Amino acid sequence: MGNNYNFKINPKLPSSEEIQRHKDFGALLQRFRGQQEGRRVRKLHRLRVLSIGSAVAAAVAAIAIVLGGVFSAPDKPALTTGQYFAQQEFIKPPLSKDIQPQFTNFRVDASQGGVYEYPSGSRLVVPAAAFADDRGKLIEGEVDIRYREMHDFVDFFLAGVPLTYDSAGVQYHLESAGMIEIYAEKDGKRVQLVPGKNIDVELVSEVIVSSFNLNFVPRYNIYQLDTFSREWLYQDVDKIQFIEDEILDKNDPLFQYKEDLLKQYGVIESRAAEELQAIESSIPKPVEPLRPYRADPGRPTLELNFLDGSLNVEDTQNGKVQNELAKLQQMYKGVIWQISPSSPAFDERAFSVSWESVRIRPVNNRDYELTLIHPQNQLTLIVSPVLTGNDYEKALQRYEGEYRDFEAARSEWEAKLKEQKEALEARVEKQKAEALQSYDHKLEELRANGLEFGKATQYLVRRKVINRFKATGFGFWNCDRLISPSEQGIQAAFRDQHGNFYRNHTAFLVDRTMNTIYRLYATDKTPLHFNADSDNLLWIVTDDQKIAVLRPEDFEKVNPEKDTYTLQLKLIDKEILNEEDVRAILQF
Repeated sequence: MGNNYNFKINPKLPSSEEIQRHKDFGALLQRFRGQQEGRRVRKLHRLRVLSIGSAVAAAVAAIAIVLGGVFSAPDKPALTTGQYFAQQEFIKPPLSKDIQPQFTNFRVDASQGGVYEYPSGSRLVVPAAAFADDRGKLIEGEVDIRYREMHDFVDFFLAGVPLTYDSAGVQYHLESAGMIEIYAEKDGKRVQLVPGKNIDVELVSEVIVSSFNLNFVPRYNIYQLDTFSREWLYQDVDKIQFIEDEILDKNDPLFQYKEDLLKQYGVIESRAAEELQAIESSIPKPVEPLRPYRADPGRPTLELNFLDGSLNVEDTQNGKVQNELAKLQQMYKGVIWQISPSSPAFDERAFSVSWESVRIRPVNNRDYELTLIHPQNQLTLIVSPVLTGNDYEKALQRYEGEYRDFEAARSEWEAKLKEQKEALEARVEKQKAEALQSYDHKLEELRANGLEFGKATQYLVRRKVINRFKATGFGFWNCDRLISPSEQGIQAAFRDQHGNFYRNHTAFLVDRTMNTIYRLYATDKTPLHFNADSDNLLWIVTDDQKIAVLRPEDFEKVNPEKDTYTLQLKLIDKEILNEEDVRAILQF
């Protein structure tokens, strides 16, 4: 490429970042030597007799070449996004190691294991004999567990962990419901988890849910980060559940209005539940007949008669258990009680004891917990009512007829309920729609009065959850769901208020509606996909560890219909000392 010098009178001085980005004195010297190699011999005597004026001119030319390198675009062609990130460290914290989510430490006896409760409410259960050295030898004595949690986009950013996931040639992003990193040390040296051992994790975090489906638990999966193959690997389904009732962020500008809306929803749903209960009570539900089971000849049995008064049944359910047992024995003559394979171990000599009373309660639709009671002892067994021979055949024939009658009665019952339930659901939906219409009207008034908020966030709330999974190894573990690539986008260049362009940097993008972070390769034509209806935040870390940021209100000025756009970032001229400084800059 030819040299195009652009000399200006009193030019604007380049920033230190521009100079560092463009100057390459080694390459300049190499090019100069290459150009002069062919002429070195025949011009040697002329170089020795250069005049003072010629030397000054040469110096000026050299300075011009350097300055030309500062203000012109880089000679080397831009990399692809894949090439750029492939050259980067896979886990690359953008700031100093002191400005990262910090590890906590707890010590366990390797031979006994232990339980650790994190300040957030999370819980780790470490099994006994779970650690080994690099040769597979079991570790004895005390082991230090290093553990940290990452919950939001600032944590993910500071940890430097990518959240991309490739599947069938399509690159998705992972929306997180909480991430951890865990490892163990013995005397300062890393140890490994014994194969077959795992650490039970109960990770308390938050997820973003729609106010339309507050009680619908979203589906997340568990992934482990493979730093060798540079990818997240699916491990299991996240056993996630909601905890606590506090679901709103008091810092949300719409907090008061969302709270009012949810209160109205609560009143509507509470009334609907009462009406539904009244509807179901008005039409008695058919009772499913008891299915008989054949006795297993290999299992021990007991003969218990609940009708002749020989057994004193301790009934804690106001006679319900006694009535159920009497009904069972009346329906199926010859019923005996078989000890279940899941019953605790027992001494057969116990059957020679004269037990004075029994306590019995149903465990499921087949088994009962039977406790035999004596003043000096008691025995608890799991038993099932069974029949033998002709008693079973007769009972089965009777059951099949009763079950056909039950199915017909249930269908009739459901048909009667269906019409009333549908009418109730229609009333509930209408009442919720009216409450939502009132909410939307209030938001329109707020927007007209200058309050800024994204359309996509006005119906979203946060709910606290607990994620349960088993960590089968050390490293990063993440509770995630996949986010499909966005279709709407522009080609963006990045410039700050001082005129500095940002090239060959990593840009970071977040969307308030999703708990994730996107990494972009900053060039003059960066493909930038974003949700125009949401609040978006973008930033770049400069070479001198400062942050240039594009805030949501600036994103709103971007026209998605325009193909290319130069985004005007604001360089925050402040030294970053800790996580609080980062959160203050990136708050939105």
